[in-house]
Amino acid sequence: MAATEDREEANRLACTSSYACIDSPSSANLPPFPPTDVHNYPPHHETITKDTYDVVVVGAGPAGLMLCTALARFGGHSVLCIDFRDEPTTAGRADGIQPRTIEVLKNMEPLGTELFNMSAASYERTFWVPGKGENGEETIVRDRRVQSFPETMDIEDGCTLGLQQGMIEEAFLRDMDRNGLRVTRPYSFKSYTLDKDLATSTDPSAHPVTVELVKGSVNQDGTHQGAVTTVKTKYLVGCDGGRSAVRTYGEQHHGLTMAGDLLSTLWGAGDFVVKTDFPDIRKIAAIHSANQGSAYVFPRENNVDNQPMIRLYTQVNVINGEKSTMHPQEARWKVTAQDIMDADKRIFHPYKLEFVKTEWWSAYPIGQRLISRYDVENRVFMAGDACHTHSPKAGQGMNTALIDAHNLSFKMNMVLRGLAHPDLLKTYNDERWKIGKQLIDFDEEYAALFSGEVPKSTPEVANMTKEEVKKHFIEVQRRNAGFTTGAGVNYHSSPLVVMNKDLGQFGLEPINGLKLVAGQRLLPAQVSRCMNSQPVRLLHEVQFDAPGSFRIYVLAGGVQESKTRLAALSKHLASADSFVNKYKAQLPKNRKVLHAAQNTGLTGHEEMNPFFTFLTIIKDSRYNFEIEHYTPYRGVNVMLYADDQEVSTGEKTGEHFSEARVGGTHNKYGLPNGGIVVCRPDGYVGIVVPFEQAGFQALDKYFQGALYHPSAPVNSKL
Repeated sequence: MAATEDREEANRLACTSSYACIDSPSSANLPPFPPTDVHNYPPHHETITKDTYDVVVVGAGPAGLMLCTALARFGGHSVLCIDFRDEPTTAGRADGIQPRTIEVLKNMEPLGTELFNMSAASYERTFWVPGKGENGEETIVRDRRVQSFPETMDIEDGCTLGLQQGMIEEAFLRDMDRNGLRVTRPYSFKSYTLDKDLATSTDPSAHPVTVELVKGSVNQDGTHQGAVTTVKTKYLVGCDGGRSAVRTYGEQHHGLTMAGDLLSTLWGAGDFVVKTDFPDIRKIAAIHSANQGSAYVFPRENNVDNQPMIRLYTQVNVINGEKSTMHPQEARWKVTAQDIMDADKRIFHPYKLEFVKTEWWSAYPIGQRLISRYDVENRVFMAGDACHTHSPKAGQGMNTALIDAHNLSFKMNMVLRGLAHPDLLKTYNDERWKIGKQLIDFDEEYAALFSGEVPKSTPEVANMTKEEVKKHFIEVQRRNAGFTTGAGVNYHSSPLVVMNKDLGQFGLEPINGLKLVAGQRLLPAQVSRCMNSQPVRLLHEVQFDAPGSFRIYVLAGGVQESKTRLAALSKHLASADSFVNKYKAQLPKNRKVLHAAQNTGLTGHEEMNPFFTFLTIIKDSRYNFEIEHYTPYRGVNVMLYADDQEVSTGEKTGEHFSEARVGGTHNKYGLPNGGIVVCRPDGYVGIVVPFEQAGFQALDKYFQGALYHPSAPVNSKL
């Protein structure tokens, strides 16, 4: 694909994903890339048939589809999702799914397993540096091999998945379709107006945002040829990529700014089928040559012909040690696919690369930009690349976009159901803007080092030796592993996050030895589901599904003390003032089945309030107690588990027996004597309290701060 028109199309597509394209020309009428796979997209709608919605989502890329998928799963919401494209992505663009995102997707089954099984999983990273051959010729040598993520990070799937964005979009679209929602195409965003008087209203019938949408595409100068449709909505969300029209409108009319820098380096990205003697072609590999620039190998799924693909990120403006003086914004339009392949051959030397097939390619300068806020008046929101653009090599763009939408979706669900005051949505900007800033700061340093430049944040790199720079590059990658995996993301104190050190506001002392951290994801653990004795991953027992509940993990201690404690908790929950009786909402019609551990038919073990799911974990072998022993403890006996993960099977006097590790989850969480852990619907710890009456009362106060009751005053912290 060497024609100028194809080059413009490549960059237009890149600009709506994680590629940091800036001010590229519009080419909406150019032909799309050929597909790399046979896609099975559900049909889309072609006409907008209503004039009011709960939520209007602009953009059907990863961020928009995650938001729509979640809202469709929660059920009962009127959602319009539009996209200017006639069809979804068919090739290229984002392609890496990180461990925390894998956890999130596996909490949205069958979506997670479907995506995992289609992907190429990378469990190891290698680093290649300049070397010398026998005759002194320039070469590259493997300097280091590391597993992708340290075991100390405690993640369920220690790998990165490689899968092209089109297949990811397809899986989301199918999941939406299963829950009664489809994208409407092709429609473009034109403008919105905001009724500020209605914007602060708690009236569920208020639709303060009026949105103009155009059938087809809007030109760069704002003109259009298609018919304009006007709709009213409670919330508008811009998920329309790096050149977001929703964000741009906010910049022009609502004071938003999108600031950042551009590196003087030009990179190419391509999806290729290759034949090579380079031994790490099916591992994530970072390659730094002496004088020919750098490259990055990322393994991918097989194409439609069952040929293994790789994504190559390639520095294309360095030849024989000389860096091009042409500005990257100008040079990008002159790059061809052959230029990228030639650069790769130089960088990989002396290893041979034969390019069998080119599936997709693009060229882009590297830039880091971040929006000043993720919302306008708490009614218009942005997510994904509409908020932050950066280099794609660290595999963060799509992952950050998905978690942006994941975070926004459960809060929007609570507000739309009337369980939370609209001001709760302010925590979306508070939590996710900080993560966007971390992303930009990390990428500024990482991308510069990868490109052989001096990061602005660490000018001391200019005085380092090559050996010191090499060590520093690896250290930067490992130091940021918690962030790049998503497993180390943490949120500050808020109505939804109460730190252990802050329990004094509820009249409690901090819990000594607590290993869970409020504002961080719940640590993985394995327990036995008592109903069928099945070993299960605790994180996935409550799916991200209708109605979108808080997960309350009751670590009850041993059998004897657990009964006394659970009796007291059950009595407290039965009181009229407890949070389970205070915060209720109508269930969505699409809640067809309960969670697997609840859907048993066993009487006397029914939930009290489906928006608060209790998982009770007994610190003993499951063989030492029976389910019926817990029937009296209404509300906390529905999902019952034994903390007795089996670890081995051996023989004794000719008979088989099971050895069990009892109390592993209690100890791992730093609650050996028990406690109560509240997780938000997105899987992040909200608060941990001791298993006592004062702890029960603290839970009431926590939910009073996070949720909304018509007769209660609005929490001043929101």
